[in-house]
Amino acid sequence: MPKPNHLLDHLLNPKNRDRLSALLVTADSDRLQVEYFVNRGDWHTVANYIDGPTRWPVTWFPDANVAFLDTTTPVWDALRLAALGTPNGSTIISGVAEAEMTEWLNDPYRNKDRAAAIKAAMDGETWCGKFRVGPSHPLNAALHSYTHLLGFRRSLARPCPDGTTLVNTIAMNKSDTMNEIRNKLGPRAQGLAKKGRDDAEANGAINISDEMHCMMAILYALQNRRDTVILTADADYIEIFYKAQWFFDAHYRAWLAAKLIKAGQYGEPVKEMQDTKGYFDGPLTLYRRPTAHMMEVLPHDSRAVRVGVLYVAPDGRLHKLSFPFELKMLEMLVSRAATGRCTDLFGDANIHIDLGPLKCTMDGLYLGIGKDSMIRFEANGIGSLLGRLDLEHSVCCFERFSR
Repeated sequence: MPKPNHLLDHLLNPKNRDRLSALLVTADSDRLQVEYFVNRGDWHTVANYIDGPTRWPVTWFPDANVAFLDTTTPVWDALRLAALGTPNGSTIISGVAEAEMTEWLNDPYRNKDRAAAIKAAMDGETWCGKFRVGPSHPLNAALHSYTHLLGFRRSLARPCPDGTTLVNTIAMNKSDTMNEIRNKLGPRAQGLAKKGRDDAEANGAINISDEMHCMMAILYALQNRRDTVILTADADYIEIFYKAQWFFDAHYRAWLAAKLIKAGQYGEPVKEMQDTKGYFDGPLTLYRRPTAHMMEVLPHDSRAVRVGVLYVAPDGRLHKLSFPFELKMLEMLVSRAATGRCTDLFGDANIHIDLGPLKCTMDGLYLGIGKDSMIRFEANGIGSLLGRLDLEHSVCCFERFSR
């Protein structure tokens, strides 16, 4: 009998298909809402945001591509001007962007004056600072874990040891594989899967630097209590950030719910699920919960920083996407870094408030506590153990604000 492929079974279910229109805000009194707007504009418009009369009081996180483009000159002029009279400057270059810019900064083949100005500012930490997260950083493990979760879709077209892909196609049949990913997961995953395959074929490894840059911007904002905006000319950042805010929001509510369960506020468990389709090692303990979005777990006294993406598209439109990250999310990250789970309150068991494909068989709203079945994922030379249910959400889920 062939080994069951639970991921494939879920993907074949049309109820679980991803949707292109997921970036729509719905009416909801929940204070943690993603905002997404599209307006006309170009890099001159962005420069006015940075140093115009109604400038945003934020830290700017430019992607490396913003440094290389000839059309971004107004942005770099504005970033320098916006830093005048401020103690911390206006701009942060992440360790990821710095690595991608290093060759150009040391020996620029174009925009030499810009490269010299950025390098001098980085070396002197004047208007342009650095943000690095090394192996000794207490949240390094959590940073990489989330980066790998966000980057998992890039591996969908890559061959497993038997030559097939996660969508059960022959990896060598590239066209069939791309069509299957689009049909089963939707166009949001298809583009990232193709780029992951191309990276691996060209360089021997999947490149998830964009996911890491996004995570570093979120971490910087939380640690420094500073609103932060990623500047980019790469449309992938819209999708990456959208998935990142969903994971943070879901895991944060799970971390908060764990404390309430421990305090007895959810009462006794109502049932135990034995057949968890391979998502858990052992049974899953279920508790009823009163609301779909679990707004009841959000604390009354938490402050937030807003992190977003500003993407300048080739068609002359600006895409603005943002989400309020509550400062208490740092405590959830500490748990993720130490244990790989949202909580350490239940031994080696994790808590999930969105049970993915398992909830299709349930008669109401539940959250679950169980020991995650783990899979090792490796990219950029670093590996992480990731829960199978989280990996399911990373490739195919209806995020909270989708229609």
